[in-house]
Amino acid sequence: MMNFPLSLTVTGMQPVSQVGNYVYYKAGSAGGADPSIKVNTDLGDEYILMPGQGFRLDNAKFSNLRVTNAGGQATILGVLLIADGGFFDNRVTGSVEIIDGGKNRTLAGGAFLASGYKSGSAGNGVVNMLWNPIGTGKRLVISAFAVNSATSTAMNVIAATASYGAKQANGNSKMLGGAQSVGEFWAGNGTAPAGTVMLSISAIAAQVFEKKFAEPLVLRPGNGLAIFSGGSGADLGGYFEYFEETDA
Repeated sequence: MMNFPLSLTVTGMQPVSQVGNYVYYKAGSAGGADPSIKVNTDLGDEYILMPGQGFRLDNAKFSNLRVTNAGGQATILGVLLIADGGFFDNRVTGSVEIIDGGKNRTLAGGAFLASGYKSGSAGNGVVNMLWNPIGTGKRLVISAFAVNSATSTAMNVIAATASYGAKQANGNSKMLGGAQSVGEFWAGNGTAPAGTVMLSISAIAAQVFEKKFAEPLVLRPGNGLAIFSGGSGADLGGYFEYFEETDA
């Protein structure tokens, strides 16, 4: 049994040289786009597979495979397993599919955490923001955020159309060691950023306030999600949990 990492651009092809009669598409993600692959054997067989699907050749063995991006929408990162065995399909709907989808996004380098901190400034409020710059070609799908402050303070969660303060860092991949996100963590002191107030919250001093969304918030390019504390001199630290998709 052998595992082969896949990295298939939209028009990419990857040869796999391995003798076997069983192929299993163990994991794969295209950042929310179609992750289907096409597998051609040197015996003339052809299969379209989604993650969790595979095939077995009866009374025959291949020596080489040709793997291509069948979806043709975005780069696919995944794992192909080759061995002996039988066909099965463990793709199911519901909660298991959601859990596996999240794992596949992380394995494909599409899931991120963006975090930072801003000290207080007398007479000013403070902002933490997740910003998706214009021209990224990605949308940021936010599943949760958390904030904390040394003082008890009321906060507004604001849908903003301009960055605020200064950029601190890009989001970090949940696949440790993976490439950083196009999403950026910004922070600053001053008045509330312009935009629609989506939510008002109250934070208790030195305690983390975390919000998980039943349905995610989506940031298209040129949009940000800002957490604003109006308390004079209050500090603010926090993080945003999200994944990237191609903004088609």
